[in-house]
Amino acid sequence: MNKPSLFKAKELHHDNSLVSIITFGPGVGESIVLYLPGLGWGVIDSCRIKIKKASYNPALEYLKSLNVKKLAFLVLTHPHLDHFEGLESIIDHYMGNIDRICVYAGKGYREYKAYLARKHLVNEPGIKSFASIVEKINKAKHKDANIVQISERTQIIRRNNYNNHEIEMIALSPSEESITKYCQLLYGLIPTDNQSPIKNISDKDHNLISSAIWCKIDNLVMIFGSDLEKGSSKYSGWRGVLNNRDCPDLSSSYVKIPHHGSPNAYSTQIWQSFSNSNNVISVVTPYNRSGSPRPDQKVLEKISEHSDSIYITSLAKFEDPKKFYKEIPFETSYGINSWDYIKQPQQVGYVKVSFSTSDNHDNKVFLKKPAYKFKKTG
Repeated sequence: MNKPSLFKAKELHHDNSLVSIITFGPGVGESIVLYLPGLGWGVIDSCRIKIKKASYNPALEYLKSLNVKKLAFLVLTHPHLDHFEGLESIIDHYMGNIDRICVYAGKGYREYKAYLARKHLVNEPGIKSFASIVEKINKAKHKDANIVQISERTQIIRRNNYNNHEIEMIALSPSEESITKYCQLLYGLIPTDNQSPIKNISDKDHNLISSAIWCKIDNLVMIFGSDLEKGSSKYSGWRGVLNNRDCPDLSSSYVKIPHHGSPNAYSTQIWQSFSNSNNVISVVTPYNRSGSPRPDQKVLEKISEHSDSIYITSLAKFEDPKKFYKEIPFETSYGINSWDYIKQPQQVGYVKVSFSTSDNHDNKVFLKKPAYKFKKTG
């Protein structure tokens, strides 16, 4: 039985002359579909959403609805499940029709594969999914996809003229220091003997090798922040980006806000760089599986000082859990003052931003609910 389409025909209008950035973030996960005139379609990261017990890959469904036959690029920014879930489905669907598959940090990628090889008997969905992606990437390599391992200043799209548009795409991170630190963490988790259990890597540690991406078409600059954090030294994170003497001009018309709008990814200095000479449109994907759901209100307030408008891809509803879990004796739940049940939306929301490539960078924004525009308090 075929699943119903996620998208209505009126939502799928596409103008080949405009840059289009379609950002999905259902509450857990993030995926960006990007169209560049002259080059074509690409995808940065992947996620899934469950609607009425059916599971969808929104980026893939969007591309299929537009009858897109080929991808110019597919990027995996780092090995977080909420950024790679469902990526194997995209590779499978476009097998033999992907020009470039770009994966984060060569050494970090190799070491994580070694880490997974030692954990192959562990029945963890994230590990099984990533192992499947590695297998699909290897298969795509033999179907003429260029496999590019990206770190700071790696070219994803070489600067060139593509049907009268000058296009370039590079990785801003991870830095050599971040890659080395990540590999050292992995070494420490893998025991030297075969009898000792392998330790788990913390989710936050994967952010060390997150690949933020800079993209320019003609005079329009876009930045996709992935989960890159501020950095613990001047050689890592966004601090490392700013201190790289070969860093490109970061003045942007569009920014995908890093790390779901978390405080550990905000820096006044980096946002001053983003907004140096443009009116910035910013988009953030929420993350609802934490004690402090993201985006952080205070962070968005700070970003709003540098960005003309901020859009959020989804809105979770919080309800009294007593409606759902009446059997739980709340009065004896020690250490818990209050808690909420997160009710995920039953339709996929997204933010579509379209730009002209002319010097004035005219733009249009389309919101599919539950996506919404951020409003400052006070």
